[in-house]
Amino acid sequence: MVKALLLVAAGLGVGLAAALWIQSEGASPPAARMAPGASATAAGASDISDARLKKLETALSAEVDERAALEARVTALRDELATLRTRPAAASASAPAPGDGTPPPPIGDAGPPPFARGGPFRRDVQGSQADALVAAGFPPDRAAWIEHRASELRMQALQAQYDAQRQGKPFDPGQAFNGDGALRTDLGDSDYERYLKATGRPTSVGIQGVLASSPGERAGLKPGDEVVAYDGKRVFDLRDLNTLTFEGTAGESVTVSVRREGQTVHLTLPRGPIGIVGGGFRGR
Repeated sequence: MVKALLLVAAGLGVGLAAALWIQSEGASPPAARMAPGASATAAGASDISDARLKKLETALSAEVDERAALEARVTALRDELATLRTRPAAASASAPAPGDGTPPPPIGDAGPPPFARGGPFRRDVQGSQADALVAAGFPPDRAAWIEHRASELRMQALQAQYDAQRQGKPFDPGQAFNGDGALRTDLGDSDYERYLKATGRPTSVGIQGVLASSPGERAGLKPGDEVVAYDGKRVFDLRDLNTLTFEGTAGESVTVSVRREGQTVHLTLPRGPIGIVGGGFRGR
């Protein structure tokens, strides 16, 4: 009997203890049952996620603002471009037509360049060299071509001088005038003389002095004479004359044509140095 009572009492104690343990486990929150290290890790991960979310939201907001500013700039540029496109048309519409009644050329169609090879040669600028050539009797197209060709030859001479200096080669200053020889070939002596007169350049070699005991003095050259030909070839300047003295055979007799007091005089000299101090008489 006593043994049975002890067994019943032991069972009740065990049951009471189990009930108390279950109650304590149910009352404690899940976070309290987690290990301390796991709880700290979960809290840190939550903080990192919040920080990244805020950073992404800030970047998105900045990008939205930049897109809005860019769209506003594009709109402003489009409006400005439209204004620029319409302005020339409006100005052209309001401009008076030329005096000859010819309508102005359409916008964006300037026509062929004035000096394109094979195209028309025109000069509308008053006071240009072409105007002087026209006044000298050249047709307008021909005058404009001559002006263009002379400019082109001068540029070639400048380029040749530049190239020689860059390469360390000697450059004869007389080569800068080679373009005159090419233009003379293009025009012929008659038109070339008209060109020189129209531009106020020398057309003969004016003798300012004659050296003593020189071939020129012995032949009868005098100050004031103008050499217009040497050995039957037209002379326009002192460079032409010096070049001709080196042709043919040195010392051979050549005829020199001289203009003296409105008359042409022919003198005979040996080919070589003449012995004169000369220059150009402009447009004579």
